[in-house]
Amino acid sequence: MTIFIDFHTHTFFSDGKASPKEMFETAKKKGIFISITDHDTSKGIKEVNELPVIPGQEVTTQFGHVVILCNFPPSPPSDIKGLVDYAKENSCVVFPSHPFDIFRAGIGDHVFDYKFDAIETFNSKANRVANGKAKEAALKLDLPGLADSDSHVPSAIGSAYNAIELSEFNVDDILDSVRKKKSKPVEVGLSGKAKLDIVVWHIQRKLKK
Repeated sequence: MTIFIDFHTHTFFSDGKASPKEMFETAKKKGIFISITDHDTSKGIKEVNELPVIPGQEVTTQFGHVVILCNFPPSPPSDIKGLVDYAKENSCVVFPSHPFDIFRAGIGDHVFDYKFDAIETFNSKANRVANGKAKEAALKLDLPGLADSDSHVPSAIGSAYNAIELSEFNVDDILDSVRKKKSKPVEVGLSGKAKLDIVVWHIQRKLKK
């Protein structure tokens, strides 16, 4: 059977609006599994250990954001070389998120300097030019492309995900499928409601500071 997975979402343990359980339940209603990839923390994952969620982080490296996905709540270094080494040593998957988005800490041409497992080639919040450059880089490096929502609000879930042929949810099998280029990116785009919710949440966060 085919399962659908969004490898890049955020909760209120970093800069997202909702709880890990709310994000999971929203995705479940849409028939999608998620990875929780809060910025530089695995606290959110520890709240949903009993649920079928992929543990991860979006790590703030010296060059920009890189996502790591593991079968356990990771505690990776922030140095990008150390992060890639940590991923290899622990059988994790590591990929640059929105790498050419100059407004959201993409690592840019550093995608060519390290041995990643994949590249996020469609980020629902990145512009067309940035996503296009990411696709070109994936082709040059012969790496699988991933489509992710980068959701910070529940309504953005479903705007991008990946299709994988598996009989059941199993983190190790999912990560292995990514490495073997057996995942297919599905590009949907943000709904009008999601776009509005993102703007409102951005304003609310600004007012809280």
